[in-house]
Amino acid sequence: MRDFQRIMVKSSIKKNYILNLINTLTGLVFPLITFPYASRILFAEGIGQVQFFQSIIDYIALCSALGIPLYAVREIARNRDNVPTRSKTTIEVLLLHVLLTFAGYIIVAILAVTIKKIEVNIPLFLLLSTTLLFNTIGVNWFYQAVEDFKYITIRSLVIRLFSLIALFLFVKTPNDLLYYAGITVIANVGGNIFNFIRLRKFIQPNSFSFREISLARHLKPALQIFILNLTISIYVNLDSVMLGFIKSEEAVGYYTAATKLTKAILGIISSLGLVLLPRFSNMISNGEFTEFKSLANKVISFTIALSLPLSIGLIFMSPILINLFCGKDFAPSILTLQLIAPIILFIGLSGIIGMQILYPQGKEKIVILATTCGAFINFTLNLLLIPRYSQYGAAIATTFAELTVVTAVIFFGRQMLPVHFLSKQNLHYVIGSILIALCLCLIQYVHLPDIYELITGILISGLVYGFYLYLNKDIFIIQTIDTIKSIITKRFQHE
Repeated sequence: MRDFQRIMVKSSIKKNYILNLINTLTGLVFPLITFPYASRILFAEGIGQVQFFQSIIDYIALCSALGIPLYAVREIARNRDNVPTRSKTTIEVLLLHVLLTFAGYIIVAILAVTIKKIEVNIPLFLLLSTTLLFNTIGVNWFYQAVEDFKYITIRSLVIRLFSLIALFLFVKTPNDLLYYAGITVIANVGGNIFNFIRLRKFIQPNSFSFREISLARHLKPALQIFILNLTISIYVNLDSVMLGFIKSEEAVGYYTAATKLTKAILGIISSLGLVLLPRFSNMISNGEFTEFKSLANKVISFTIALSLPLSIGLIFMSPILINLFCGKDFAPSILTLQLIAPIILFIGLSGIIGMQILYPQGKEKIVILATTCGAFINFTLNLLLIPRYSQYGAAIATTFAELTVVTAVIFFGRQMLPVHFLSKQNLHYVIGSILIALCLCLIQYVHLPDIYELITGILISGLVYGFYLYLNKDIFIIQTIDTIKSIITKRFQHE
């Protein structure tokens, strides 16, 4: 238990965010290195087949998880200082997840022998299905709940480095598709086995009686989260599934190239959310509503400050990014990326508002309603647009779905949101993003080589955006500068 106490004493939102951001960024770097390499070896068809199968597995994983990860973070965060309750809840949730995973593998077996598009490569499908096992034993929800982000980060760095080396050693021809799939699984969830082994440091099975174990009590609240996750997953993974069935694996490959880049950037935004959920849940449980309101406003402003310029930058830099990371054979992915880029802002806001502000307050129904609206829009537009516009139609459907979600979650949850969207601070982020767009437009007329245009665009846009915010005394810029000054001063004093 000393390990647990040490973690909680040292934890802070800023530190946890930095650690989780490092973890996320390394997770982003991995596909940004591996995907350009793999796309040139496996081509759009090979990449598309892996993504098509993975999208199906993701649905099975979603069903077998039954909303457990998110539910468990909230419940353990609420009781993290109560050793018997924390231990009992952890074991109950883990056992429930194990039972549901067995059911998930029954579904895997049925699909493998009944779906023709899966029968063409059953070994690949089964290999990707190991994600179910690793997700179950990983208990990532526990480490998030207790805010042990240092361990999560170090573990992930080691696993991803190993996976990166393995990729270059074993994936050399189009016939190495299984190797690529296996390495991808290990990179994403392979480290979860260490989570399971380490869990014994934080729970005390002897602190309660096993006669008190009740799996049923977790079913109803977890099921509510499952409905929420299912609706979210519909417009997250449905695009690839419908593209695979209606069009081809090649179309899935082009779409995947675009979504890989958006997901990479979204990871930067979502890092904050993973840190905030346990902290917000604990604040509300302890009645710290003033602190909750203040932190919520800061988080929304920070999300806009990051996601809006990133969305704008991605739209203008799409041709360069696709050419550099995927190659000229993926030219159809350029427009796809431009069409889907706004979801960085939409998902950034809806994720923070829905899952980090409303959900800790017990307002799951509002989030479910909003995401259901988004799922309906996504499915309908996919059905209408994919047959005619292929991956472009899927991108349009996803963007409109995410816009629907963020609009709905703000509208239905407005009375529970201690947030001021139309603040002067947020207006500066809009103006700063417009300046970024102007800069990137001007840089395109210089006609630099792709890599130099990318670097120049990032540097100039970042400097212009940062300088504009500094002139307007933006709190995040001022705090960043003060932190850098403090680090430099301490270093010189130490020397």
